[in-house]
Amino acid sequence: MTSTTSPATALPEADLPGIRTLIGQLRTKGHRRGVLAIAAAPTWSGPDTVDMDGANVRIRTASSVLAIRDAITERSQHDWVVVLTDRTPAELPVGVLDHLTAGRLSNLDPWPALRELFKASRQEFNLLSLENNAARSALRELDETVPPAPGGVLTADHLFGALAVRNFGLQPGQFTPHHVALWSTDAARTAQFSAWQARTDPSLLDQFYAWLERRLGPLGRVITLVWRASGPQQLVPLGLVAALVDDSATAAAVFPAPVDVTVRIRTLLEVELGHQRLTEAQLAVWGNTATLAVAGSDVPDTTVRRAEDLVTRLQATALVGRSDVLPSALPPRIARFAAALDAAEKVADAGTLTAVENAWADVTAHRLARVDTRDAPRDVRVGAAALRLLRSTRRADTPPTALGDWLRVYRSELSWVDGAVDEAFIGAGDAVLAAAAHRIVTTVRAQRAEQDRAFAAALASSGTHRATGPGTPTYIEDLLDVVVKPLTVRPHGAIGDARPSPALLIVADGMSASAANEVVADAVRRNRPQWQEYVPQDREPVTVALAALPTVTEFSRCSLLSGVLARGGQAQERDGFSAWLAGHGLRGQGQVLFHKADLESVSRGSALAVDVRVAVDDTDHRPVIACVLNDIDDALDRSDPIGTMWTIDRFKRLDALMSAAAAVGRTVVLVSDHGHVVERREQPSVQRGEQVSARYRLAAGVDPATLPADEVLVDGPRVLTDDHRAVLAVDEQLRYTGLKAGYHGGGALAEAAIPVSILVNGAAPAHLGLTEAPSPRPVWWEPARAVPIAASPPPTPAQPPRKPAVKAPAQEESLFDLGSPVASGTAVGGPIGGRDKVAEVLETDLFARQYKAYGRKMDRDTIAALLRETIDSGGVLPLHRAAQILGVKTFRAAPAVQVLAQVFNTDGVVVLSVTGTDVELESAVLFEQFGVAP
Repeated sequence: MTSTTSPATALPEADLPGIRTLIGQLRTKGHRRGVLAIAAAPTWSGPDTVDMDGANVRIRTASSVLAIRDAITERSQHDWVVVLTDRTPAELPVGVLDHLTAGRLSNLDPWPALRELFKASRQEFNLLSLENNAARSALRELDETVPPAPGGVLTADHLFGALAVRNFGLQPGQFTPHHVALWSTDAARTAQFSAWQARTDPSLLDQFYAWLERRLGPLGRVITLVWRASGPQQLVPLGLVAALVDDSATAAAVFPAPVDVTVRIRTLLEVELGHQRLTEAQLAVWGNTATLAVAGSDVPDTTVRRAEDLVTRLQATALVGRSDVLPSALPPRIARFAAALDAAEKVADAGTLTAVENAWADVTAHRLARVDTRDAPRDVRVGAAALRLLRSTRRADTPPTALGDWLRVYRSELSWVDGAVDEAFIGAGDAVLAAAAHRIVTTVRAQRAEQDRAFAAALASSGTHRATGPGTPTYIEDLLDVVVKPLTVRPHGAIGDARPSPALLIVADGMSASAANEVVADAVRRNRPQWQEYVPQDREPVTVALAALPTVTEFSRCSLLSGVLARGGQAQERDGFSAWLAGHGLRGQGQVLFHKADLESVSRGSALAVDVRVAVDDTDHRPVIACVLNDIDDALDRSDPIGTMWTIDRFKRLDALMSAAAAVGRTVVLVSDHGHVVERREQPSVQRGEQVSARYRLAAGVDPATLPADEVLVDGPRVLTDDHRAVLAVDEQLRYTGLKAGYHGGGALAEAAIPVSILVNGAAPAHLGLTEAPSPRPVWWEPARAVPIAASPPPTPAQPPRKPAVKAPAQEESLFDLGSPVASGTAVGGPIGGRDKVAEVLETDLFARQYKAYGRKMDRDTIAALLRETIDSGGVLPLHRAAQILGVKTFRAAPAVQVLAQVFNTDGVVVLSVTGTDVELESAVLFEQFGVAP
């Protein structure tokens, strides 16, 4: 029998969940086997026979009544026979209907199956707009591993959350603009989405986009437009272009553009979205969200490349300098800074630095600037050094006269100058920056040459013999007595055989004070273990000492380790160190001094040689041990130290030594035996007298009256040559021997000043009488803090934060140096009437300790403002508002809050945190943790 039928495409395609639901309904009525005819497209791509809850189910397709009859004949061979047919109920004769368990043609209703899949008894009103095709498509994309619907009610949030997790890896808690933007940069996830989009029913896809737009709030329409037109992988790249046309951003004032340019770019951007128009607020928030998504260091290269390609294609190159994240935005910012630096250098007035400071703030705000890290681009490194040197030249300081004062000024000021000079010396790619930096460095080096000659004169008159009284230095031969010995004091009130407090002396051979500045800063920055620099509470701290003369290892290191003026090699150093320990009741058993060969005897994959590890661990019998590291001294022979950033991992064994010391509670004393000057390849060596060293020569037959100005004659008991006399090179480029990367032995400050640092893992034991050292950086190292001028109203949720367009004086945006509360148009103060519990928190001893350890460069008023506004907002504050309060760029707000969280999150209790795009504060826990009564 033949008949006319409607097209198969008018009927749904069957799926296993739908079939399972229909069989389940028959089972509830007591049927254990039978035949089921379903009105569906007569197509099936799955297996012909399946096991369904222990029953054998045969699935057949039938485009005619005859085919249905044939399928029914298989009922004795299977528990269930399911026939998918496009025949209408009117076409089925009684002889066929009598064999159907339901007695009729069944329809595929996806809703019971969908509810059953999620263990739900009910569903949200108008779920999927009640579109059957969307429901069927959802069933095909899910399996029985989906989580049950909460409360037995299936909602769109739960359904699409399950679909997203299974098909493209977007977690339910990540449906926020920020998390969606981050997800969109994952190429594997977006490829999964594209595959899902291609195979799913258009009705389900439309429902997903409609739900996503509602879920994501003000930015939802933008995100769905991008996904529909270009795919999710273009969300951030296009958003970075959108950020360029935001004329409300601070960078827009720095890199202005004619209206027709921004209109053209915006028009081309809207073409990418299918000719859909966006509001100013939507563009701005989109740009901020995209910028925040790529603000970290692990941004996929493909995302950035797409954005750079779009900048070119959408003709936005003229505005690229406005971006805080695009690589192509850094060169124009550097060029602008270079022009400002060039102009400022030519005017000897401290008040002229505002423009260059503002330009520098824009450079450092860029994601790739990474100032003071080894990842900083060359021009950023040179720019930072040149500006710091320029600031230093604008300070009017009285030069010291006494020898000890010279050394202290060098440790606190001039060593930082020398470090910046070396950094600037690596050379810039930008021609204007290179020229300006060269002029600044030339000026500073001329000043430093004069200072070195003045110091050398003081060295010759009072550094060749021991002296006491004001202005005298600490001598290297006294460091064991005045620095190490006090750190071995036994705990107060100790009884019996209390052991001396353990210490580890690390001698970094050849480490100059400028190199020590970097090493200590790197140690303090590390979190595991958490090192802090300390100084004595009740006596003048020793941060610098005077080397033995001439400033070479044979004299200085032997004197340091012997505790008296001495000369010799490793054998003499071992004997001298053992004698000092024995004389102070500190000599235990076993080896206590380890040189390079000892440290390099690494075995069984350990970072430390076995003997060294055993000695560090043996605090009972070896309270004081010493290790000599030759990494810097070796670099002077084998590589170019100019521009080297001396971090802990630049040393082969320093990190392992400090970690081992931290594990057993040893206080670390980090010193050198002498410093060094670097080779700048500006002049050949000079042959004067007998060649015994690169930077000193014997004084036999030398007439002091005819001695050149770049040398100094030293004569006295602290000069450890045979006749206690020597001629020391003073000017840094004077050398007597062949070319190397650096030299020592002379009378320059960089060679004679011995840096001294006391480092403790965590809080120092109270009985040692130590207090945390103040920040060692000179005031000119960082820019002056900003004083906001222009105020803007606080943004609505759909608007980006607006920052003051004018900065005077400028502030470098740093996560660790937050300024006063920004002018946002809202004064955030204490409560009106009643107690100010935030102020009470900031007055507690616990806050004082935490603030000193982690937040001392943050403004207290800024901290209070952030806490108060977050509390007033119910404990949740948008990150863009936190950025305004903290005075940082939006994309830096999260890291800044995380730094601040170290102050408040004590003893493992989380008080302050960043969740998605919000700052969250547990105020009740805050007050309880800091002992503020309710």
